[in-house]
Amino acid sequence: SPRDDGGDGEVGPPPGVGAAGGKSSLRTRWAVLLLTCLAMSGPYYAYDVPSSLHQQLEDYMPSSSSSSSSYETRFNLLYTVYSVPNVVLPLFGGSFVDRYGGPRCMAAFAATVCAGSAILGAGVAGRSWDAMYVGRFVFGLGAESMCVAQSTVVSEWFEGREVAFAMGVGLAVSRLGSIWNNFSSPRTANERGVPAAFWAGTGLTFLSVVLSLLITVVDGRAARRLERRRRNGEGPAMGSLTEALLEDSGAGGGAPRPSEDPGRNEAACEKSQSGVRVSDVRRFGPLFWLLTLSCVVVYGCVLPFNNVASGVLLERDYFTASPGGCTLEWPGECSAGYLVSGSNQALDEDGDVCDVAPGQAPVLPSSVDHARSDTADERSAEWEEDSYIYPSLTPGDVDCGDPFWKDACTSDF
Repeated sequence: SPRDDGGDGEVGPPPGVGAAGGKSSLRTRWAVLLLTCLAMSGPYYAYDVPSSLHQQLEDYMPSSSSSSSSYETRFNLLYTVYSVPNVVLPLFGGSFVDRYGGPRCMAAFAATVCAGSAILGAGVAGRSWDAMYVGRFVFGLGAESMCVAQSTVVSEWFEGREVAFAMGVGLAVSRLGSIWNNFSSPRTANERGVPAAFWAGTGLTFLSVVLSLLITVVDGRAARRLERRRRNGEGPAMGSLTEALLEDSGAGGGAPRPSEDPGRNEAACEKSQSGVRVSDVRRFGPLFWLLTLSCVVVYGCVLPFNNVASGVLLERDYFTASPGGCTLEWPGECSAGYLVSGSNQALDEDGDVCDVAPGQAPVLPSSVDHARSDTADERSAEWEEDSYIYPSLTPGDVDCGDPFWKDACTSDF
């Protein structure tokens, strides 16, 4: 059981964990872990909003071409402008983390993510692809580097076997943001509009900024407490995460570990404070490069599919064409909504009611001719257009974000 050492938040470490004297000896480490998990949930949520709204975004955004490939290209550019800079940005982000510390950098990167998400939300509200690209680019400037900072914070607060456990908990809880997004964003878009779903992501990234600032406060207090103890000779100086990732050039032949050689440990700390150089990459060991290759393979397989999975699966399983040979009982009238008086069922060639499977699109009117001025219902004030005249209506003409189609004329589509 944990050993209480006097009410300062310090407990004895479990087997396999470093000796007391560092942040890993404080009870506060579990609160820090929870804060980092919640702080990372916001960016994960906001990152996946476009993928969960693939179809709604296509209906909402204006298109300069009738070809669906034009939309797919623009949609995937949202992920391209995020990913391309992050091929190199985490290298600089890691350098900033080593220089200024994980907590402060995490807060700065979280603020960058929030700014990018706000620009993206404004771009969606204005139906501007260019503004959306700028927002995703700014979002990407901070998102991946924020992951680096979060890993640094966790590695500073946990030691030994607790590190792997903390990293696993951090990733699992943070990814709940993506899962939550998959459920909530489509519902928010359907009920309140596509921009509202993106603004929800912005709100969560703002919450991440607040949590990151709280982590900075907690970490600062812990660092000052440990510094006082170190000056009193009660604990060792803390090493650098970068040194832990670098290959130990003198590890062969039973050489002492840095923690076992105080003089060598002090020299390593002094060297880490002098800054990180690009040439340090030559000291990375085989284990680092194997882990890097593993990440490349896993991310290269999983993330591209996640980005487009919503559109692929919906088009395959839920957006199949209406049953052939079926027409509405009154082809020139709305199919479902408050403009429909009575019912307007879809009938087959024999006059029987069509059997529309759950994954099939409902039968649309063959033509539509409605104007706001001809409608007594006050809800027509919410329509985006004054008139809707379509001599030959196609599924591409239906804008599910427009209250006319969504609530008044084709609410079942």
